[in-house]
Amino acid sequence: MVNLIYAAIASLDGYVEDEEGRFDWAAPDDEVHAFVNDLERPIGTYLYGRRMYETMVFWETVRTEADEPAVFWDYAEIWRTAEKIVYSRTLQTVSSARTRIEREFDRDAVQRLKQSSGADIAAGVRSLLPTQSARG
Repeated sequence: MVNLIYAAIASLDGYVEDEEGRFDWAAPDDEVHAFVNDLERPIGTYLYGRRMYETMVFWETVRTEADEPAVFWDYAEIWRTAEKIVYSRTLQTVSSARTRIEREFDRDAVQRLKQSSGADIAAGVRSLLPTQSARG
């Protein structure tokens, strides 16, 4: 059976975004980015809420002309090749390949996915506490 992994870049007090909903304060340097890439390389499926998906879909649409380091492009490829499941009651369409919307989170379906998958699964959230901020 594969691993179900929850990982997030967060402040020491557990926040992943600032009071404006941004998390650019946590942008990794190349060494940390390479480390994260190696951690995420075995991921075959990402489980997202709508807000995290809307943040991460950047990796689907980023233009190859952008002047970015190799670790940036490496992660873009890791993300693009993985399956994505977005749990949302409001999202109508997705704008990335290998992506589907589920209207309800079904723990049993995730357990079945875990049992049948050939690669690890990662769960990602953008906001741990949606009504609070990193400074609030």
